[in-house]
Amino acid sequence: MRLEIVLGTHTEPMTRTYDTSCRVVNGWLFHRLRSLHTASTRRIEREGTMTTITYARGRDWHIEARKPRGGFCFIHEHSIHAVWSCLRSGDIELRDVRVWLACHELTVRRCTLEAGRTPRYSVKELHGLVGGVGGEHVRRSVRRLEKHGLLRFSEDAIDTVPYEVQQHPGRPIPVPRPVLRLLAKSRGRAFIATVLGHLLRCVFYKNGVCRSGGWCKASWVAEAFGVALRAVKEARARLLKLGVLRSVAADQLRLNRLGSPQVVCLDWSNEPAPRHRQSTTESAPPKKHKELSSRRVDHQKPARAAGPAGARTRAKEPDLNNVTVADLKDPWRLAALFKQARLRGWVRKTEAEILSMFSAAAHALRTGTEPAALFSWMLRTRRYETLSCIDEDVGRASLSALRGGQS
Repeated sequence: MRLEIVLGTHTEPMTRTYDTSCRVVNGWLFHRLRSLHTASTRRIEREGTMTTITYARGRDWHIEARKPRGGFCFIHEHSIHAVWSCLRSGDIELRDVRVWLACHELTVRRCTLEAGRTPRYSVKELHGLVGGVGGEHVRRSVRRLEKHGLLRFSEDAIDTVPYEVQQHPGRPIPVPRPVLRLLAKSRGRAFIATVLGHLLRCVFYKNGVCRSGGWCKASWVAEAFGVALRAVKEARARLLKLGVLRSVAADQLRLNRLGSPQVVCLDWSNEPAPRHRQSTTESAPPKKHKELSSRRVDHQKPARAAGPAGARTRAKEPDLNNVTVADLKDPWRLAALFKQARLRGWVRKTEAEILSMFSAAAHALRTGTEPAALFSWMLRTRRYETLSCIDEDVGRASLSALRGGQS
């Protein structure tokens, strides 16, 4: 029996032939044959400037680039830890984290400013990156970040390094600017945590070169950022669909020990597809083409009858980002909000947590001038100490009505 293994590059192939007919094979030779066979089955393809690795083994499956597409911005790992710790403690909101990330984009836009010129920053430009209605919420986010020492924002200068980590900011992470703008627009807590976690584990900068490729466990992201494991897996699937991440195959031993090997695409861009060019040719007028005559009534359908004025045929789905008073009065809509809060890691699926949420809705309706805002704040910060026996009775009655029982 003879075994042929093809080695070398695609331009200079080299074939080695080994005789394996003997029963006793030297251990070193067997190990060498196995390593050569593994090397021959590793496939590396070129797609433009991006390398696609199909198997992760050794140290040669990473991707390196002088600069990602669209540039990059340095964010230190200790800065991410400080900002996310304030978010988990309830000192800031998720929108504040998005504003903090958008401030990095503002600073990197002016990195090539000529010497002697003073940069000018505005909340309007920051609002364009974060999105939303109006700009007052962006100003409140900036004030909260400044209050906790996470940001210094002025008209001519921005400092994004938190005060407590200025002495030791940690390793600089080269975040691609398209990914940074995607984070500033995103609203999912688990989605932002998943992107930041993969940037921490899979992107490096050394000797003036950006290096992409690393091992990242979904359970580590969920534990480090305090989000649900299922939400992290859903966010990773969304990133793979968008093309931000590319999954690499590996043997099961490394998957169990290190997690899934992921590569952050350095040439990814969130720019929309180019518009189709509109045709400038005009069709024939009705006088030259009888089939285009406006007098023909063939195949014309009657107009739809207008519905009653002011009527709404279908209620809007409950949204945890936009809670209404109607959501607090309907047990079914409260149950839908509970599922959304559970995916974000705000509550757990226990009887006590369910009763606390329904009691918080009753408390907000009973005492709050803005019940929806009060309920969202209590649910997000888990402030249930103000609930009374009356609120618990009403919440228990709503649960009984939801489950088909009697209060």
